Amino acid sequence: MRAEKLGKDYTLAKFYPSLFAFHQFVHSSYRARQGKTLEEFIKEVLRETDSKLIIPDDLATKMKIMSNLFVGYISRGDIDVLVQNKSEVMAIQLRSNVNTGGTTAKSSLVEVFRTTLSLQKVKNQKFFYHIGVWEEEGNQKTITKSKFFDSLEHYLIPLKITKERFMAEIENGIVIKPDIILKLSFGTAEILKSIKKWLSNPSNLKDTAIKDMTTRLENWDDLWLAYVIASIEIEMQRIKGVNNIKYLDELLRKIPYDISKFTKSEEYVELANKLSLKIIPLWKQASIPLESASDKAHYIRDLILLKFISLKL
Repeated sequence: MRAEKLGKDYTLAKFYPSLFAFHQFVHSSYRARQGKTLEEFIKEVLRETDSKLIIPDDLATKMKIMSNLFVGYISRGDIDVLVQNKSEVMAIQLRSNVNTGGTTAKSSLVEVFRTTLSLQKVKNQKFFYHIGVWEEEGNQKTITKSKFFDSLEHYLIPLKITKERFMAEIENGIVIKPDIILKLSFGTAEILKSIKKWLSNPSNLKDTAIKDMTTRLENWDDLWLAYVIASIEIEMQRIKGVNNIKYLDELLRKIPYDISKFTKSEEYVELANKLSLKIIPLWKQASIPLESASDKAHYIRDLILLKFISLKL
């Protein structure tokens, strides 16, 4: 690589490989984390709504619930969120959007549902298969619905469900077989509306539940905090030859503190604020890339928070 060859004599070229590798890693792994976050959002909303709901995290329990619902169920296809409410089961498959991924990716959203259509459902049990797409807007809605039909066509045609009917009804919820419903929801509002309806509209499940939880998490998100500071620190280390993380460690050794009994994020934030005020007078190194005293204090506090996170990993 030309940048590596130049790096011996040119500082900026030496910095480039580290910068590129870091950003490539973060952005390539973000999609997986984003998908997992969507699942945890829905699980937390459901658990806060009704503690009696059965919402397994492990594949083995999900398999057990599905095998109790469908005779001979052995599919290894994963279900993002599975919920059992007495004699009713809701399977939720989530995606951030439908604009990425090809035919296989779209068809995989109905893979488990396709398996169930070939099996006998246990009597007096109801099954709701719910596909939720986080983003409401998208230019591939029609294509997505069409791919769903193509994937299920072998089972739908004998049930006299035409492609035209399927395309028209799936967003409202289409009855495939008695007590088996398939639904496609676009946008968090519609996803939550469908979940509320399945739960018989509980009064404690607000229409803003997902938005409220998102706002809560955005207040302190360790991923983006780490991402921004790491970007700055890589530059400081590679170009200016200073290491704020090591310097902070040296200063913190002079101040006793204990986080072993902390259980809430607020406790870490409160201590980080107190420690940053004690660190500021000791910080003699001109290495914080911010001008105002307030911004510098916040930067030190955020470095301390990241140290707390690393200590807890």
